[in-house]
Amino acid sequence: MRHFRFAVAAFAVLLPLGVAHAQPMIQSQEGIALENQILQLQQQMQQMQAGGGGGGSGGSALGAAAAPAPVSSGSGTPADASVVTNLLNQVNQLQAQVQELNGKVDTLQNQVNTQNAATEKEIGDLKFQLSNGAAAGAPAGAPALVPENAPNTPAPAATTPAPTAPAPALPPASPKAALHEAETALAHHQYQAAEQNARSVLATAKATPDGYQAQYVLAQALYGEGKAQEAAIAFDDAYNRSRSGSNAPGSLLGLANSLTAIHQASAACDTLASLNSQFPQPPKGMAPEIAAASRRAHCS
Repeated sequence: MRHFRFAVAAFAVLLPLGVAHAQPMIQSQEGIALENQILQLQQQMQQMQAGGGGGGSGGSALGAAAAPAPVSSGSGTPADASVVTNLLNQVNQLQAQVQELNGKVDTLQNQVNTQNAATEKEIGDLKFQLSNGAAAGAPAGAPALVPENAPNTPAPAATTPAPTAPAPALPPASPKAALHEAETALAHHQYQAAEQNARSVLATAKATPDGYQAQYVLAQALYGEGKAQEAAIAFDDAYNRSRSGSNAPGSLLGLANSLTAIHQASAACDTLASLNSQFPQPPKGMAPEIAAASRRAHCS
């Protein structure tokens, strides 16, 4: 009996340590199942401590005397002590599995960090190239004017009043209205109008929730216009504004498609890998688009 009490006490001390050691970094379903098994073992031990320890922890002398003697096994070891030994072995096995899972989680996290760093570097290089290209490329000059009396030129038409150009439409009164106009234009594939309205929101309310949505609309509009380089930067900005926001999965997908369009397949595949690791359950309907983007980039 004294040996059994010592085993129960030792297990009761070691088991919470095993549970505490199992907590960090385990977020997978397998890790959660292991934690549940450890907790179940702990509950079994608590029940054994409450009912299997006999009257040594208190109660009347009569109750202690009436407690049945432990049934010994063939080797002379009490049956309850054998159960404790088996439970200890199970906990040790579970702890080993938890440690193995921790190692796998660390390895996957390092891979994700490496992919993110590589993608951010490529996006940074792309931004640098785009900014230098915009600075170096001067706007095309106006076409040369033809002299009035140059040979082989038709005579100027009779002076008729030029048609009056329609007055430009006034911008929406508020960022929310401009965002609505941008989203409506995007839905109708009017990408230039969507870009213009999205930029007007960003100019006045960039730090607001409307600005967050406008950044994503701008990226989609640029991609629809065929401006893949600008779209890649816009999608990257949309993702970095909130890496866990509602537009984060779509921003990564748009970034991958834009990178593929400018022949940056390696960066596109890294981006898709980040998308799959960060969002293993993408929004409804996005999984086929992710698969199609992976095929376009020839990801392995």
